[in-house]
Amino acid sequence: MNLPGSPDSRLKREGHRIALLLERDGEKATIEWVRRTMRIYRRAVLGGDHFATSGAFRRGFIESYCDFKRRLAAAARTLTAS
Repeated sequence: MNLPGSPDSRLKREGHRIALLLERDGEKATIEWVRRTMRIYRRAVLGGDHFATSGAFRRGFIESYCDFKRRLAAAARTLTAS
């Protein structure tokens, strides 16, 4: 069972968001969204005045950032292999 704040459920939500964007907007727009979201999450975690700097929120933002980074790397490998 995945609790709403658990890492597994958060990563699944991010995966669902990406899948929706891929279907709705296409690969290029989705990659741009992922990059933009990564920058936002990174600034939120590193900035001192955002709730993402504390406790479980920080961990969730970092896990999502790392997941986005892995997805971008996988997308780059797929594009290179094509």
